Amino acid sequence: MNSINSTSSIQQPPPPPPRSSGSNDSLTDEQQKLLSETLSDYDAENLTADDAASIIEALSEAGITPGAGLETAMSDLGFDAKSIGELGGAQSGSGSRSESGDIPPPPPPPQQSTEEITSMVDYLTELMEEKLAESQSSELSEDDKSSIMAALSEKFNIQDGNSIINTTV
Repeated sequence: MNSINSTSSIQQPPPPPPRSSGSNDSLTDEQQKLLSETLSDYDAENLTADDAASIIEALSEAGITPGAGLETAMSDLGFDAKSIGELGGAQSGSGSRSESGDIPPPPPPPQQSTEEITSMVDYLTELMEEKLAESQSSELSEDDKSSIMAALSEKFNIQDGNSIINTTV
């Protein structure tokens, strides 16, 4: 009987996720205060692209996302959220926004060429063969592995913490 009760409790649906602050909800008192303080530094009629970008950055850092709640709150303070978004977006260099007003993601990093990967593999193979011949063993020691990685990183300018091969598509 206990197994039936424990099984039924597992099958209950999880609670809905919390709603994000900014979609269609009004802002919290804390967010409203931050918005008011941020906008008090600017003249709604004389905003520059730099001003708009600074406003967008401050709101983003505070976790306030674009939405109806933000638009209403800004309007109540005498500012046009859409104009600030467009003006700030033109400053950031992206130049284009989606219909929803979101800035598109940045372009992907450059991909490695097949020649570059082949060159790395060839060099890695050469280093491994040298280390195995020196040690007259069929396995590499941890020190050997570390020195091989250091040599590979140095030759191909791979920064600490970065992957040897870029798999980004």
